[in-house]
Amino acid sequence: MLTLIGFVLLVSPCGHDACDGLLASETVYSTETECEQVKSALNRRLPDAVLYCREAHREEN
Repeated sequence: MLTLIGFVLLVSPCGHDACDGLLASETVYSTETECEQVKSALNRRLPDAVLYCREAHREEN
Protein backbone atom coordinates (compact mmCIF):
# COMPACT_ATOMS: atom_id res chain seq x y z
CA MET A 1 0.00 0.00 0.00
CA LEU A 2 1.33 3.46 -0.92
CA THR A 3 0.82 6.45 1.35
CA LEU A 4 1.12 10.01 0.04
CA ILE A 5 3.76 11.87 2.05
CA GLY A 6 3.80 15.12 0.06
CA PHE A 7 5.21 16.62 -3.12
CA VAL A 8 8.75 16.89 -4.44
CA LEU A 9 10.28 19.32 -6.90
CA LEU A 10 11.93 17.69 -9.91
CA VAL A 11 14.11 19.07 -12.69
CA SER A 12 14.19 17.60 -16.19
CA PRO A 13 17.75 17.23 -17.51
CA CYS A 14 16.30 16.72 -21.01
CA GLY A 15 14.31 19.94 -21.15
CA HIS A 16 10.81 19.26 -22.44
CA ASP A 17 11.79 15.91 -23.99
CA ALA A 18 10.57 12.75 -22.32
CA CYS A 19 12.97 11.59 -19.61
CA ASP A 20 12.86 10.97 -15.88
CA GLY A 21 13.12 13.97 -13.60
CA LEU A 22 15.82 14.34 -10.98
CA LEU A 23 15.25 15.69 -7.50
CA ALA A 24 15.86 19.43 -7.40
CA SER A 25 16.12 19.25 -3.59
CA GLU A 26 15.48 16.77 -0.79
CA THR A 27 12.59 18.83 0.56
CA VAL A 28 9.16 17.19 0.66
CA TYR A 29 6.43 19.84 0.53
CA SER A 30 3.23 19.12 2.41
CA THR A 31 0.98 20.50 -0.34
CA GLU A 32 1.16 20.75 -4.11
CA THR A 33 0.50 24.49 -3.80
CA GLU A 34 3.61 24.94 -1.64
CA CYS A 35 5.70 23.01 -4.17
CA GLU A 36 4.29 25.07 -7.05
CA GLN A 37 5.15 28.33 -5.22
CA VAL A 38 8.78 27.24 -4.83
CA LYS A 39 8.82 26.16 -8.48
CA SER A 40 7.54 29.57 -9.58
CA ALA A 41 10.15 31.39 -7.50
CA LEU A 42 12.94 29.27 -9.00
CA ASN A 43 11.62 29.76 -12.55
CA ARG A 44 11.80 33.53 -12.07
CA ARG A 45 15.55 33.18 -11.37
CA LEU A 46 16.16 30.27 -13.77
CA PRO A 47 13.67 30.74 -16.61
CA ASP A 48 15.17 27.98 -18.79
CA ALA A 49 14.93 25.28 -16.09
CA VAL A 50 12.19 22.70 -16.64
CA LEU A 51 10.79 22.09 -13.15
CA TYR A 52 7.71 20.22 -12.05
CA CYS A 53 6.07 18.92 -8.87
CA ARG A 54 5.11 15.28 -8.37
CA GLU A 55 3.55 13.26 -5.60
CA ALA A 56 5.90 11.44 -3.24
CA HIS A 57 4.75 8.17 -1.70
CA ARG A 58 5.97 5.81 0.99
CA GLU A 59 5.34 2.09 0.75
CA GLU A 60 3.57 0.77 3.84
CA ASN A 61 3.55 -2.92 4.73
